[in-house]
Amino acid sequence: MSHRFNTEKLLTSRQNPLPLYASAFFFSGAHGGIFTLALPFIILLIGGTDKDIGLCFGLGTIAYLISCLMAAKYLDRFNPKLALQLSSAFITIAVIAVFFIIRLSVRDRFPIDPIMAITVINIFLCLALALFWPPMMGWLSLGHEGPPLSRRLGLFNLSWSFALAISPLIAGFIIQINPNLAVLAAALLLAIAFICVSAAPSPAATPKSIKRTEIHRPDPAEKLHPDNAAFCSMARLALITTCITIALMRTQFALLFTENLGFTKSQFGILTTLWCFSNFAVFYITGKTHRWHHKLTPFIFAQVMTALGMILILFSGSLWVLCAAVISIGAGQSFVYSSHQYYGVSGRKNRSGPMAVHEILISIGYGSGAIVGGYLAEYLNRYAPYRFGLGAVLIALGIQICIILAHKKYRCAHS
Repeated sequence: MSHRFNTEKLLTSRQNPLPLYASAFFFSGAHGGIFTLALPFIILLIGGTDKDIGLCFGLGTIAYLISCLMAAKYLDRFNPKLALQLSSAFITIAVIAVFFIIRLSVRDRFPIDPIMAITVINIFLCLALALFWPPMMGWLSLGHEGPPLSRRLGLFNLSWSFALAISPLIAGFIIQINPNLAVLAAALLLAIAFICVSAAPSPAATPKSIKRTEIHRPDPAEKLHPDNAAFCSMARLALITTCITIALMRTQFALLFTENLGFTKSQFGILTTLWCFSNFAVFYITGKTHRWHHKLTPFIFAQVMTALGMILILFSGSLWVLCAAVISIGAGQSFVYSSHQYYGVSGRKNRSGPMAVHEILISIGYGSGAIVGGYLAEYLNRYAPYRFGLGAVLIALGIQICIILAHKKYRCAHS
């Protein structure tokens, strides 16, 4: 089956996307909302350290980065439904394996180092993620332009981000009882995601009722904003640094919040839910409005909010202040995320490459944040990772100001 034939099938596919939205919801809630939230507590339960947590998350992120780089050129050659089925099935089995490793290790019946085993499984799990999210995005978006594309991607983003908003709340209470039960719950939701994918109709052959003229193509007369290149460069830096802060929130913050500050795991679940709801709200706003495009003030303000969140964590142990911190970090990061998506693809005919860069930058931020944060917490103290995150955001802001000033100077010189 040729690459061109598969692409043509996708381009003309008009199947009901609801099963894919449902799959994105359950998969995101299971992996990003429950399993990821439980993993730090699981590693602590079986005798791991802050460094082990950082390495587990960081190596998994690097694995996802490598898999995206390797698979990007070849994904269009395969049936997206089959890719999603294989990925969700494999990840379900991997999470079930983690469940049994924990059960055996707490009874001292697991023959090898359980931390190493879980880290290796997480690496393979993250490798398989490249067969889930990119094919799903391709299946949903190809063949749709203009308002239909915006609606599809908007509903897709709301599906996975809403799952991330509500699942940590549930996970926090389950982890409070037993972290391994959360792993079992994640496996159940992953299995439901697999069923939803299987229920989705396969991309059909080209329907005769679909005319090529119905597919919207950009107007050649449309001009790219003169500042887009500068905003794209700034957004790349911002995406890396804000993802560093998110990696710290997903790995080290759980330990600071419960072990050092004395709050409960269920309270951490509530805090994570607030953070994810701030993501959800900003994704909704940026999808509905356009006045922020190529405006420097909201772009800089979003990163200031992220830096403010780091400062609040560093200087306050109050639960309400920490709630404000995670909301600020979540809102800032999601605005930067949407900004890079927009500036990265604006004016480009081929959008797969820019979106691959988007995933790579996210992985760089997550990987470096998890690994560096883990080592800083292990060898300095549990507040050191947030100084690192704050410094990264402030340095990136300084470089971005230099970029925009140089760009303005260049435009003035050539106007």
